Amino acid sequence: MNGMKKAGLICILFFLMNLLCLPFAKGQGYERIDSLQRMLQLTHDKKAKARLFLIISKKEELRDPEKSLNYARMARQVAQNCDFDSAEVRAMILMGGNLNRLNLIKEAIEIGGEVVEKASEQGMQLEVADGRTIMAVAYAQVGDFDNSSKLYFENLKLYENLNEKRLLGSTLGNIGADFFSQQSYEKALEYINKALSIAIEVNNLPLVTDQYNNLAAIYQVRYYDLPKALHFYFEALKVARKINDFQQQGLNMINIGRVYQEMKNPDSALYYMKHSLVIFEKVNNPVNMADSYLALSEFHFRKSDFALSKDFAFRALGIGEKYQMLQTISMASDLLQKNFIVLNDSANALKYIVVQIRANDSLYALQSQKALFRAELQYNQEKATKEQKLKQQRYYFLLGFVILGLLSGLFIVILFNSRQKIRIKNTILEKEKAEADLKFKSKELSINILALLKKNELIAEIRQKFTDLEKALPNNDVKEVVTKFNHEIKMSSDDRLWQEFSIRFKEINSEFYDKLLNKFPDLTQSELKLCAYLRLNMTTKEIADLTGQSTETLGKARYRLRKKFALTNSESNLVMFLSQL
Repeated sequence: MNGMKKAGLICILFFLMNLLCLPFAKGQGYERIDSLQRMLQLTHDKKAKARLFLIISKKEELRDPEKSLNYARMARQVAQNCDFDSAEVRAMILMGGNLNRLNLIKEAIEIGGEVVEKASEQGMQLEVADGRTIMAVAYAQVGDFDNSSKLYFENLKLYENLNEKRLLGSTLGNIGADFFSQQSYEKALEYINKALSIAIEVNNLPLVTDQYNNLAAIYQVRYYDLPKALHFYFEALKVARKINDFQQQGLNMINIGRVYQEMKNPDSALYYMKHSLVIFEKVNNPVNMADSYLALSEFHFRKSDFALSKDFAFRALGIGEKYQMLQTISMASDLLQKNFIVLNDSANALKYIVVQIRANDSLYALQSQKALFRAELQYNQEKATKEQKLKQQRYYFLLGFVILGLLSGLFIVILFNSRQKIRIKNTILEKEKAEADLKFKSKELSINILALLKKNELIAEIRQKFTDLEKALPNNDVKEVVTKFNHEIKMSSDDRLWQEFSIRFKEINSEFYDKLLNKFPDLTQSELKLCAYLRLNMTTKEIADLTGQSTETLGKARYRLRKKFALTNSESNLVMFLSQL
């Protein structure tokens, strides 16, 4: 397989070298294309085939745009099948150029857009610009110079950044040509002169001859300065001869012949018109041959040589009809009907008037189609612009809605967090306050217990004195009164002490009695009091001092409680049990 590929490449190189070495001769273009077509049959390498199709398409593009288009399409198909991306892009560029030559404007714009997209993917910057140029030429053909100039100026920026002076000059020339089409001749001169300066600077002779031709056209059409127009046509011809551009030489000679005809110099006019025809016959370019035939027909009509005028007009008409060149058909028919009118051949004159009318109708329809297409393009662009604006508005609305939602959510989260923090802070403050209150009340209870203990000690001392007095008194009646009074003091002090203690205790341990009675409903009032004292972790001695009971009595009471609570014989267990309620 590799050997076949190498053989194919060697074969291609051999034939290309032979083609370059072939002398210039009549019919040489066809011979070269035939050789290339034979090479297509010999090679099996797909990439080599794609290259050959591209070469043939390039050779056919000026002579037969339709054929060139077909070869370019085949090149693209083969390139796609073997993933030959660069060849595919170049095939599409050739397709775009030919579509423009065939006035297939919509297809040209579409393929230009595809070139831009595909070349952008491959990083082919210059080919991206070629795609834009295809679209620009198409837009200019339908008079949409806004879009045309926009694309050209995009290319100018690229060429300036890449320092591609040749392409920069070519684009400036294209912009100048657009201004010429719009009859903005001053602007056209400005851009064409810029293009010419760059072309001379970089010594790009094909670009030089193009700009000389553009300048000649401006001076011929706008200023009717025929000597100056003739000067620039000769400058263009000189450069075309230097670079062996036979196509350009022939076109220059037609234009020079027509200018000489306008200047009433028929000998020079005929000389250059004939030489243009010789060149186009040698390169076998029927499109340009038709232009030469028309020029010669017009020349001989003015010279009243009607036989030659008709002969050249018929030749031009034949080419026009073969290649569907409406403008050529119209001009050839006009010359024929003029000749037949002069010759009093009304039947033939009428015949070619009809042919001209049909051609003009087709041209008018084509112009109307272009105008309609321009209107369609503008409509589609306006629609696309509106859709883009609507899309942007929707995007910004959605973005704003999302941002608003996020901000609202953030605000809610912040507010929620703040409220939570406040709630937690309040809870902590309330807890701290409750703890502080409890601590204060506990402290207050402790102080009250101490005060009660002191008070109880004082009462105990008073009772003791009454007891001592009772023993010392001889009178039984008085002794009885003292004893009774002593008992009342004791009972009264016990009740007041308990009431005061109970109030303070409940403030700190509000649920203690409820829990205790729920679990042990048979507890007595004395046992409840003892439980309260034990809850405060008071010792038996402290309880005895407070209540006036003996430690032995309290010990028995504690024992009874442990039995009711089903606790072991341990003081600490009883206190711990009560503190956990």
